This record gives sequence, C-alpha cells and structure tokens, in this order.
Amino acid sequence: MPNERICTGVTPMETSRRLREMRVLVVAGTANRQAELGRVIERLGCQVTTADFLHLESLSLEGEAFHLVVADLERESLPFGGALAQLDPQKIIALIPEVWPEHGMRDLEGAVGRYVIKPVHPEELLQAVRDRLEVIALQETTARLSAELRARYQIEDLIGISPGAEMRRAFVRMFASVAHPLFLSGERGVGKQRLAQTVHYSGPWAMTPFILVDTVHVPASALSGLLFGDAGWAADEALSLGRGITTLLSAGTVYITEVSFIPLPLQYRLAAMIREQQAAGSDASEVPSGVRFIFGSQWAPEQLRRKGLLVEDLYQVIRDAHLAIEPLRARPEDILYFVDYFIERICQRQQRERRVVTEAALRALARHTWPENVDELQRVLEAAVRRTSPQPIDVIHLPEPIGHPAPRVPQVPFPEEGIDFYEVVEEFERHLIAEALRRTGGNQRRAARLLRLKETTLAAMRKRLKVEFDRP
Repeated sequence: MPNERICTGVTPMETSRRLREMRVLVVAGTANRQAELGRVIERLGCQVTTADFLHLESLSLEGEAFHLVVADLERESLPFGGALAQLDPQKIIALIPEVWPEHGMRDLEGAVGRYVIKPVHPEELLQAVRDRLEVIALQETTARLSAELRARYQIEDLIGISPGAEMRRAFVRMFASVAHPLFLSGERGVGKQRLAQTVHYSGPWAMTPFILVDTVHVPASALSGLLFGDAGWAADEALSLGRGITTLLSAGTVYITEVSFIPLPLQYRLAAMIREQQAAGSDASEVPSGVRFIFGSQWAPEQLRRKGLLVEDLYQVIRDAHLAIEPLRARPEDILYFVDYFIERICQRQQRERRVVTEAALRALARHTWPENVDELQRVLEAAVRRTSPQPIDVIHLPEPIGHPAPRVPQVPFPEEGIDFYEVVEEFERHLIAEALRRTGGNQRRAARLLRLKETTLAAMRKRLKVEFDRP
C-alpha cells in the first residue's frame, strides 16, 4: 500500500481557542508517516502527540488524556484492542486503504466514529479532524453546562421548612424520573418555573434540553407553529412543516408557563400526542425518549376546566400529577430561609462581602404580604445588597412599604345603628388635607408632597370636599 505524502509547506489556519486546547494522538506505522500527519493536524493549533501501534500500550488513553485519535491503517486487521479499546469509538478517526473488504467495513463502522479513504488530501483530513473535534468540544460543553445546571437546580435548594416546602421536595423525588405530564399551579412569582427545572435536572432528562414556552408573550396564533411546526391551515387541517418542538426534539422537557393561553384546538392535539407517547412506551425509563410536558398556571386544573379554559382530554392526562404551590404570605416561616439563601448567592454573583440582615429588617420582611411572592423577595434583597457596602442590611435599606410600618387606621366610633360610610371617609379626607395645609402654611405643592399626591389631584379633592385654608 503506497505511503502517500500528504503535506508540504502548509500554513496555519484560524481555529477557536477551544480547539487549541484539545489533544490529538496520531498513530501510524512509521515515524515519517507520523510526522506528515502530525504537521497537517497541527495547523488546527491543537496539541499533537505521535506514536506507532507497537508502543501504543505505553500511553495512557484513559480519561481526558486525548480528545481524538487519528489511526493510519495499512492492512485489513483492526488494531483496536488493548489501549484503543478504552476509547469511545466516536473519538477515533481511521485512515483506511482504498480497497477494504465488505465484511471488514462492518467491523470498522462499529470500531471508529469516522473513516477516511486514502489517499487523503490535507484539507479533507483537516476538515474531518476539525469536525470531530468540534463535535467532541460541543459534547463536553453540554456535559459541563448540564452538570452546572444540575448543581443549580437541586432538590435541597427548594427552600423552606413549611409543610408545603416538603411537599415540593417529595413531588420532585416522585416525578423526576417519569415521563408523565405534570401540572404546577400557583400565583405569579411562587417559583413554578424553578420547580419545573428542578424536576428536569433531578432525573434522566438532565442531559436533554429544557425548553421554556412562555405563552404569556408568544401569540396564540404562533403556538401551533412553535409546538408542531404548522405553517397554516387548509380544509380545517393543519399544514405541518415538521419543524416544531415536538417533532425536532427526540427527548426533553417542555415547560408551558400558562396553559390557559393555549387555544382549545391545540390543547386537544397536545392531549392526543401525550396519549400516543404513553401508549408507545413505559412511563418511567433510565433512558429518556419523547417530550415530557410540564404545564403551569395561576389556577388549578379543576378551576380551568370549570371556566372552559382547559379541555377535558388534557385535564384527564394531567390531573393525577398536580402540585399547588402556596403563596409566600401563607408560609412566613420560610422567609428567613429564603433570605439567607438569596443573600449568599446574590453576594457571590455580585462579588460582594457577605451581608448580615438585622432583626428589625427580618421582622419587616416577615410582615410584608409579598404580592409577587419569591420573585419580589429576591429583587428586594438584590437592591438591598447594592445599597449596603458592607454594613448590615437594615430597615432603611428596604423599599417602601416594606421598610416602614403599615399606617395606623384611625379609630372611628361605630354606633349600634351604623354609620354613613361615605360621610365618614370624606370627613377623614378633609381632616388629612387640612392638616397638611396647616403644616405647610397653605402651600399646596408641599402639602401634596406630604400626602404623596399629585398637586392636581389635591386641588381636585379640595374643590370636591370644599377644603379652604385660612391663614392666621
């Protein structure tokens, strides 16, 4: 078999920094052949090591010693025992003679990730090596990011000591490894998306994509194309391009933020697809396949069904895996744990010294009703960390009305026969306006500022309530 020369006077080519950090092993029968192949691959800027087949056993190929092996084969027998057998076949490129028996080709395809027929042009070899290295780099990056996400979304990070917190942790343990569609209900900001991500990254789906479909911002008319790849409708049937999430995704989790915004015909299609998947395979598997749906909503499935916002077919497939997440105001015992958790991570992210929260600030945080729940608490703490450097976070660092006690409601006599509500309210308004004018010497602009009203609003109220200011 000819030992063709493949490269003379080659010039370096542009490569990514990631490729320059990768290590390639070139294995060939002769030192000249090793050098020729090595010079070509060095154009990628990667680290190249050469060896012959006889001394291959002396090299350590375990772990991340080499990202890729380029093996120059001169005969039909495959030298892929011993050290090379430790490698993933996808990390091996074989250069093979033009004449290769058919039975040997079947063995070759199972032993290597790619083969190139000789004589091989330098550019062809470079492209083959580069393509394989980029795939390997992408796989390693995916694995690293997946590990980071798994560390970020752990069951232990579902904060709290309330019964609801333990229910959320138990829910993840129960459903992380099953393909059954899930339903999460709760007010905005209670952490439905984080819980969905924790479910995804706590089971076998962790290495597959997690796709967020924000139905609040995606128009209903676009959802059909996004989910199923529909290009339009004809004769009451969808014209599918086959490029939607459900067709392109072989395995993964799709989290839909608000199921009530999905048009009812599309809900029927989702229910039919879920039933087909359930009929085709087991509900639990160590190797995930197909799309697992997690639906979110501010309302429970029963409420949506009664309102006509959830079709019966979809209700039937999700009702058995429903978790209601209570608002933060219903579990004040968890607030202290959320504060400690968020403060630590906010300071790490902003590269600031760890903050301490005073007892007075903690009491103020526990008193607040948190209309936007956990998301609001996190925003308040982020702002408080920015305002303090590095003194403790106190009440003065919290925004209104959290950092100030609730205004006292005046005591109004309430006789047995009752009162005229509107008359009492108007009298109270007159008193407040008159007091503000007295304190500001009749200056309406300053009085409006004291009452936290627009000056035009105060002027209109004075006219309606007939409030005059008599200068002394």
